[in-house]
Amino acid sequence: MDLYKSLIEKSTLNDANHNFKVLVVEDDDIGYILLHEILSSYPIKIVRAFNGEEAIENFQHDKSAFDLVLMDIRLPKVNGYVATRQIKEINPSVPIVAVTAYAHSQGVIDCFDSGCDEFIAKPFDINKILKVIGNYLVLRN
Repeated sequence: MDLYKSLIEKSTLNDANHNFKVLVVEDDDIGYILLHEILSSYPIKIVRAFNGEEAIENFQHDKSAFDLVLMDIRLPKVNGYVATRQIKEINPSVPIVAVTAYAHSQGVIDCFDSGCDEFIAKPFDINKILKVIGNYLVLRN
């Protein structure tokens, strides 16, 4: 829990240095902490949504609030498919990357059909996720 707390505190320091804002939609603490650690070396402000409903609410509040969304698919309340469709209705230009263990062939098709721009299977390779994110954001550490 101390690691988690220190990561949260680290993410809120010095927001002026963040060039990009990424919404990580992840209900699993370990999955979120891993993504946070990977991205924390870059000029990115990371915001977490614990479920699809929270993710949608973020876009209803400000449709241009995020430069990228990392979306888990199996989520409580509203799943990632539904959340992706609704976010894309609000802001069709925001890139959404599915990051999920739900990686069977129909699941991948469903991700793209719901509007995801990219798919990364868990467990993911750190270099692959950085490459995919780098396709949407110019990352320099």
